[in-house]
Amino acid sequence: MTSNSALPTDTDALVLTGVGRRFGALAAVSNVNMTIKQGERRAVLGPNGAGKTTLFNTICGDFPPTSGRIHLFGQDISRLKPHQRARLGIGRTYQTSLLFTGLSVLENLYLAVRGARKGRFSMLKAGPGDADVAYARALADRVRVTQLLSAQVDAISHGQRRQVEIGMALAGNPKLLMLDEPAAGLSAAERPELVALIRSLPRDLTLVLIEHDMDVALSNSDIVTVMKDGVVVVENTPDLIADDPVVQSIYLGGGH
Repeated sequence: MTSNSALPTDTDALVLTGVGRRFGALAAVSNVNMTIKQGERRAVLGPNGAGKTTLFNTICGDFPPTSGRIHLFGQDISRLKPHQRARLGIGRTYQTSLLFTGLSVLENLYLAVRGARKGRFSMLKAGPGDADVAYARALADRVRVTQLLSAQVDAISHGQRRQVEIGMALAGNPKLLMLDEPAAGLSAAERPELVALIRSLPRDLTLVLIEHDMDVALSNSDIVTVMKDGVVVVENTPDLIADDPVVQSIYLGGGH
């Protein structure tokens, strides 16, 4: 994408200006310009190796951009560490599960809540009326896993684990939620529950998701960005993106 992003406005959640990330001689992401409005649902599509997850990691601070600037709600976060970006309002999930498999659903959610709080390293045991436990239970209800609170996460389905991961990402009350392939590995029976969960998220929460499942992506986005070889090649509304000849050649056709 060759157009330049404008300076952030009061209605912009995320603005990327000329963002690039190199690993030695490899340009994994190049000159990405993107403006995502507050409350927008944005899907990022593309074949394997397109640079989608690298872009996510650059936004979230796993490694800083080697070029360009990132603004989150008007603040330049380009050089901030991941935990600093999280405190400013970014929540995310990863492609692979990062759950504590030996703990219960409630314990995983509780640890996520504690991790987002001041005094998170306190060794005090939670009491019966602990506010963080109550919030963890509320998160379970929000992501539709209340019936699984006492179950160990290694005993629940893959789709249910994804729901727990989203709950953990919501623990810090993020303003921007980034989901990296939430439908990956889900069965056909599990996907409607995930879609319902995503649609239930409040509209004032800005959402960006990487997704290979076109049905999930197009049904949960206002704007779709398509990447290939580290660059943005198409950006359009869901009703137009599937019929775009560039998208058909690199994503739906034989452009891999």
